Amino acid sequence: MSDEQRRDPRITTRQRLWCEGQKSAIAGETRDVSRNGMFIVAEDAPEVGSQMKVTLKDEGGEVTLNMEVMWRGAKTEDNKTGVGVKIVGFDKGRDVYERFINRHIKTSTSDQKTKASLRPSVPATRDSLTPKR
Repeated sequence: MSDEQRRDPRITTRQRLWCEGQKSAIAGETRDVSRNGMFIVAEDAPEVGSQMKVTLKDEGGEVTLNMEVMWRGAKTEDNKTGVGVKIVGFDKGRDVYERFINRHIKTSTSDQKTKASLRPSVPATRDSLTPKR
């Protein structure tokens, strides 16, 4: 799914978490999150359509989310699999998750403004992007 089709922006962040689902509980880590879901990397990731419970801790508290696996990638050489999951409900910590998202949106927005101010004012052309020999 392209960024244009997404309702909410993705926020790049690595957050340790605990996944309970199909076979057993496993540790995982986020690669990005949004108000509606996240991308998680873990060993023995569940199949598409599976339901899972994800718990993560933030400085604001603990969040337990009910998730559905919407997309599953192939295993990598380090025996991990990435899954795209959608939030289908909260067991606890909805307010904690909302503050977590808002805090990261503010941080990523200020980072983008800083990067934008560092860009050259002259637009790039094909010639300026071609390496010189």
